[in-house]
Amino acid sequence: MLVIRLILAYAALVSSTPGCGSFSSRNPSPARSEVSVEVENHNWSDITIYLMAGGLPQRLGMVTSLRTAILVFPSQRLNTGGGVRLRALPVAGASYTTETILVLPGQTITWTLENNLDHSSLTVY
Repeated sequence: MLVIRLILAYAALVSSTPGCGSFSSRNPSPARSEVSVEVENHNWSDITIYLMAGGLPQRLGMVTSLRTAILVFPSQRLNTGGGVRLRALPVAGASYTTETILVLPGQTITWTLENNLDHSSLTVY
């Protein structure tokens, strides 16, 4: 009888201790480990978008003229400070590179490309 009481007391103790005896189902969401880049292209040329992080360009994708595209990259591409730069390379014309953008995993960068790429704008949310 004493053994049964000890087993029940132990089971009650283990089940009431947070995180003990069970695994948490709170895994990070895959969507939260990515950064989205929404590009709205008002330019007359198709434009290839590159991510500039750690000194190495990575092609994210292409946005056709007068269209919008959502491009995604893994948050592992962020450097320790969370800063990245984006480069727009039109089919016809000179490339344009943004200043450093501070971004966190799970955030979205919205980049509106104008005909004159120097007048383009971006936001992070």
